[in-house]
Amino acid sequence: MSIEYEVKIQVEDLRDVEEKLRKLGAVFEDEVFESDFYIDLRPYKDLKASDEALRVRISYSSRLSRYVSELTYKGPKLTPNMKVRKEITVGVDDGKKLLQIFKELGFSYYVIKKKRRIYRYGPYKIFLDEVPNLGRFIEIEVEGVSSVEQFVNLMKRFVGLLKLSEEFISKSYLELFMERLKLMQSDIEAKALEEPAPEDSRSGG
Repeated sequence: MSIEYEVKIQVEDLRDVEEKLRKLGAVFEDEVFESDFYIDLRPYKDLKASDEALRVRISYSSRLSRYVSELTYKGPKLTPNMKVRKEITVGVDDGKKLLQIFKELGFSYYVIKKKRRIYRYGPYKIFLDEVPNLGRFIEIEVEGVSSVEQFVNLMKRFVGLLKLSEEFISKSYLELFMERLKLMQSDIEAKALEEPAPEDSRSGG
């Protein structure tokens, strides 16, 4: 078991960030295409209510020219605006068969897809993400830290180097997508209420 130390920042232009990373000397590692399947364990356990997650990830690695699958458990967040939480990951031979097992047991899942370019700079692992219907984001992990205080100091230093916003997002892509979906549904309902009732086409007299 390990602790994940990570922040997420939304940006307008990933190319600008990538250019800054290259100038710093960050090393490009891979471009991957990921499908994240978040398992819904209800009615046995409401993972959203407990701020936990169970995820099957199937990703295609351009560097390896093959698919890689893993199963990850994420515990409740330990800080309000950064993703600091327990994380347990195990590699699996066949992610699609694992999903089939969950399906046969009666569980459903939500899917988030993204294209991700991965860089490394010292203890930092940087993910440049394009997520359909959500936008462009940077996720930054810091490896080898032993406390939240150390993580915050290292993160602020690196974000300063890249001249990025410190408006960190602690929510997962699934949480952001569900929020957006809820807003879209509310907007549709509001517009429906605003539409005038059709006039009666029947003429009187």
